[in-house]
Amino acid sequence: MAEKFTRWQKFKRFLKRNMTVTWAKHFSYQVFAFLVSVAMVAGVASYAVTKSYDGRKLRFVDGFTITAHTGAFNTKDNTVESITTAVEKGVKIIEIDIRQRPDGTLVMGHDIIMTNSDGVELSSAFEIIKGKDISLNLDIKETRVLKALHDMIVEYGVMNQVFLTGIEQFQVKSVIENCPDVDYYINCVPSRIKIFSDDYQQEIIDMLEETGAVGINCNFANASRTLSDLLHKNGYLLSIWTLDTTRQIKRALIIKPDNITTRDPEKVQEVIDNWGK
Repeated sequence: MAEKFTRWQKFKRFLKRNMTVTWAKHFSYQVFAFLVSVAMVAGVASYAVTKSYDGRKLRFVDGFTITAHTGAFNTKDNTVESITTAVEKGVKIIEIDIRQRPDGTLVMGHDIIMTNSDGVELSSAFEIIKGKDISLNLDIKETRVLKALHDMIVEYGVMNQVFLTGIEQFQVKSVIENCPDVDYYINCVPSRIKIFSDDYQQEIIDMLEETGAVGINCNFANASRTLSDLLHKNGYLLSIWTLDTTRQIKRALIIKPDNITTRDPEKVQEVIDNWGK
């Protein structure tokens, strides 16, 4: 039976039979040089784009905010430490994820809560912010939490210190029924191509009017200055996430959002302070 070879083995045999040692070395050099060239071109292009942002004048909308993503400042996500560290750093808005234990207790947690000992109780977060000039971005991971969440918000008297994110269009009815007086952003994946269409722009405004959301919360990659201008023109807000690199932050800032969410608020402030320098 003839011996079987893999494609890689066949390719090596081809090189051995058809190329001299010198040419084989030259061929490897060519591959290496090509890869280095691609990396250099990509690096230069990235640098050029990033520097081009600095040439634009930095402007902010009234009330612009920076939100500390849960786990900011190298802390563990959805923990008391994450919140207290952000407070100590002077952050005004802190994001946490909301879920529910099997026994109904509301907790901070991103993944599904399996036992009655998982997650940190949400009441701990409310105790920390109560009476302070700090707001919580409550990222809703399951709508079954909404009724109990509303009751807790009222109990702690933090209605003016919280708002909801993570809400999809099909979940709006549940929000209206269970948290009718709590502001919320609606999750959206706006098209950066269709956004230039008048019909598409009208669809977005109609969606916001129908849902009652205060604005759109979307990934920074889907946001644009056109979207920002559209929302502001019609009295709505734009919140974008999650920005951690200098390039992402600069790109986000020129869009003029109302809020940006980041794991590194200090880097965002540094970019702002050194804009154009």
